[in-house]
Amino acid sequence: MTASLHNSLILVASQLVRSLPAPVLRALDAWSHRVARRRALKRQQKWQRQKAAKAAAAAAPAAAYHLKPWRD
Repeated sequence: MTASLHNSLILVASQLVRSLPAPVLRALDAWSHRVARRRALKRQQKWQRQKAAKAAAAAAPAAAYHLKPWRD
């Protein structure tokens, strides 16, 4: 029952979108393009931050270990 309801809602939504006037479709397309570009930019910035953090960790000197003298 739920699957058939889901399919019928998708069908109705797709018919509704197809029936919209061309200027509205262009506006929706432009909006979705802006959203996709914004999300892609965020993903790229996140990747660059991770890459920079890995490079900084690799470039940082290892913690120096100082051997403590034995006690008598």
